[in-house]
Amino acid sequence: MIKKIIFHISIVLLTSTTFSQTTVTSESNQSKLDMNVLVFTKAVSFYHVAKPNAIKAFYEIAHDNKWHMTFTEDSTFFNDKELSKYNAVVFLLTTGNNLLNDVEKLALQKYVEGGGGFVGVHTATDTEYKWSWYEKLVAAHFSGHPPKHDAKLIIEERNHPATECFGGDTVIWDDEFYSFDRNPRKNSNVKVLVSVDEKTYNINENPWVPDINIVMGDHPIVWCQNIGSGRSFCTALGDKTELYDNQMFRKHLIGAMLWAAGKEN
Repeated sequence: MIKKIIFHISIVLLTSTTFSQTTVTSESNQSKLDMNVLVFTKAVSFYHVAKPNAIKAFYEIAHDNKWHMTFTEDSTFFNDKELSKYNAVVFLLTTGNNLLNDVEKLALQKYVEGGGGFVGVHTATDTEYKWSWYEKLVAAHFSGHPPKHDAKLIIEERNHPATECFGGDTVIWDDEFYSFDRNPRKNSNVKVLVSVDEKTYNINENPWVPDINIVMGDHPIVWCQNIGSGRSFCTALGDKTELYDNQMFRKHLIGAMLWAAGKEN
């Protein structure tokens, strides 16, 4: 029987800056889905032009891997009953403060600490600056970045499911390299997977926040950690629209979600 793919769509246009909920699932395999993922895309501050293509990429990841995936900007999904359905929650290109209210924040905290998975993509560190638990979840907050550059990524852990795709100890990567208000490596609970070599790009050029020194020296860019019984994965990669069509980057995201859900083996 040919598998029939059903798209339950509230608003179809992926080029729209807002939508309520979209779900993609494989009908013939629905009862045996290995992964059920909630992708939260709300941005109340800076809007990234990569967002429509990022959503498209996650659609295609769900389709290709026969995963169930729900896309939403609706914060009311963050309640105990709804979150219990998901293996992982992704904050995809989210920005700004107060994306969730106090009740919804507590639901996310209980979900992760109780064994759920969290994946933050690129601007997840540019989100919820005033929420102390979220700061623990992502381990660092965005402080600035220079213009987009090629730079050398140092793959510190090659055997992680989110880094096997890079295929070596280093890779040249074209992206927007965030600096952070603290070094995640100094958190003993954090495992740094990838760092960026600051000597390979002009980190001193910081036109957006010129009064902030964004030179870190030791500069993690991808990391993970355990949070209670759950897992948190953060990748600061993913600013450029075309990256979401890059198969290496898609494998990076797939590995991140599988690891966060505890399904890496």
